[in-house]
Amino acid sequence: MRSIFLVAAVLLGACVGGPASLQSRAEARIVRAASLPTVDFGEGVALKLTGEGHQAVSQLRLVERPGYRTPLHVHHETDETFFVVSGELTLYVNGQTNKLGPGDYAFVPRGTPHAQGNQTTSESVILLTLVPGAFEGFFDDRAEMVLQTPPGHPDYTAGMMRVGRPYDIEILGPAPY
Repeated sequence: MRSIFLVAAVLLGACVGGPASLQSRAEARIVRAASLPTVDFGEGVALKLTGEGHQAVSQLRLVERPGYRTPLHVHHETDETFFVVSGELTLYVNGQTNKLGPGDYAFVPRGTPHAQGNQTTSESVILLTLVPGAFEGFFDDRAEMVLQTPPGHPDYTAGMMRVGRPYDIEILGPAPY
């Protein structure tokens, strides 16, 4: 399991480039498998692998609870990848609903409407990578929002729209699956 994260981090480091403005000087970082989750966002748990505010990339280990799903949304300036570590990820992209299992990977380029979630009865573990970075704060803001407006609440979608806006998330509608 740890080797998957190590390989992903090495590949990511080799691939992340871009303008100097996106590069940031960051300290080397080790995240142990036994680390406690950073934030519980109601429908899952996020462990911030890259730390706070890294401008070039955000990488998180997500544990998605059964029944979790995002609304249909788009990131206009952010590329997103999903690597399924365990369980199953349902990903709607390019007009198709896809079921991804352990070892499966998906790349969703900026500007591509998509929705994702866990439509099983067991937890799923996903390695989520976003380029550019500084995305991890979304999960903190969302965790705070769901305390007052949990999933299923009539104001949940409006709350998600408000919380997601600063993180390049535009909600287009409900999950299409």
